[in-house]
Amino acid sequence: MLSNFFVSLRRNVRGQEFGGMYCAILMVNSTVVSAGLLRVFGQEIAELPLVATSNSNHGKGYFQLLFSCIEKLLAFLNVRSIVLPAAEEAESIWTDKFGFTKIRPDQLINYRRVCYQMVTFKGTSMLQKRVPECRISQTSPLDW
Repeated sequence: MLSNFFVSLRRNVRGQEFGGMYCAILMVNSTVVSAGLLRVFGQEIAELPLVATSNSNHGKGYFQLLFSCIEKLLAFLNVRSIVLPAAEEAESIWTDKFGFTKIRPDQLINYRRVCYQMVTFKGTSMLQKRVPECRISQTSPLDW
């Protein structure tokens, strides 16, 4: 049984405000297999600062499934872009597998003006991706 949940986080740590941050969790048979922190800064941008998949579930596509759900949620909310900090060793996974690109320095300055609480980590590159448009089905639940 697959399910995902969004849990709200509210905490201040050394000047970093974590209000409005949610944890998306993918569970299989009552076990958490993948998770990601998500914060929406309005319709322009959302961030995904941390993601994790349990070691025993690497390579099984669980995070791809969770990321797909996150993208669909953001599309439904009409969010235009998603950004994240990527460690050097993981950058190619984000760019090759998930379609992210490096944020230009001028774009990053603009994002920080609007989203000054964006999470960054020393030694990471900031990446971005346009959120695919929302595709809402016209079928009724009774047609399923």
